[in-house]
This record gives sequence, C-alpha cells and structure tokens, in this order.
Amino acid sequence: MTEEGALQIANKIFRFKNEGETNSGYHLVISIPEVLDPQYGMYVWPCAVVLAQYLWFHRDMLPGKSILEIGAGVSLPGIVAAKCGANVTLSDSACLPCCLENCHRSCQMNSLSDVHIVGLTWGQISPDLLLLPTLDIILGSDVFYEPEDFEDVLMTIYFLLCKNPHAQFWMTYQERR
Repeated sequence: MTEEGALQIANKIFRFKNEGETNSGYHLVISIPEVLDPQYGMYVWPCAVVLAQYLWFHRDMLPGKSILEIGAGVSLPGIVAAKCGANVTLSDSACLPCCLENCHRSCQMNSLSDVHIVGLTWGQISPDLLLLPTLDIILGSDVFYEPEDFEDVLMTIYFLLCKNPHAQFWMTYQERR
C-alpha cells in the first residue's frame, strides 16, 4: 500500500485465464490502484470485475476495436480491453480529476502508454465528446448507480450511439435497494 498525498492506495491484482484451465497459470494479470476510500470512481466494484471477465471471455472480438469506457474510475474493463488489443479511450467526469488521475495510474501500472483518457461529464456535450473517434463498443460498469444521474447517462449513451450507429453498449449493473 502506498500513500499519495492524502490518498491511501492499494494495488489490487486481477488474474484472467482461459476457461477450463486449472494449473497452467494465468494468461493476463492486471494491477489496479484502488483508493481505500470507496468513492464511486476509486474503488473496484463487483460490476467492473464482471464486465472485465466478459471482455476476457470475448477477447477474440477485441483486437483493433475502438472502445470507450464511460465512468471508468479504476478502469478495470478498459484495461482488460486494451491488453486484449483494443484501441481504448477511458473517460470519467471532467469534474472529478481524482478519477481521471486514477485512470492514468491504472494505465501506468499496466504499461499502457497508448490509452487515451478524457474528461466526459454525463449529459454535457463537450469538445472532448465531439472529438471522440468512431466507436465500436462503449463500456459502462455500474454507471446506473445514482438515480439522479440516469437521464444524463442515457443522454450521453444515446448521443454516442447516434454518432456511432454500429456501436454496441456493453454494461453491467447491480440492482440495489
């Protein structure tokens, strides 16, 4: 565990292997910096792990694909996609520089220098949103967390899918009561 400023950061390790293999070792190991204060974008929530596993199981589809992860935070799904050969852009709120910095940390810890990181605030049409490359897949891990954000998230996804009519939105969501 390291301390960066006032943040306590733990290094969380995720291992992915081929289905059905037991003792042959792991084929992908990802390190994720997790801030030990579980703010939305700084903690590895279960939905991120599920989406990352889905990407790993469908890794044959990813090489060369243009992928945007919205609400990336710790960036586990986007990092897995990049390690599987996708051209990845990670995004989180432009109003949350700590989350954007965590995206940078995740890329550095996994030796990914070609992943783009942009501040995109849901519900706002910004120059960064307009300048995104053509997308094949949009990832969203637990972006439907706060009900007051749902409309802004949906507006952003709607805009992206209209701009990229052949793109798909892959998401995971945990129902909370």
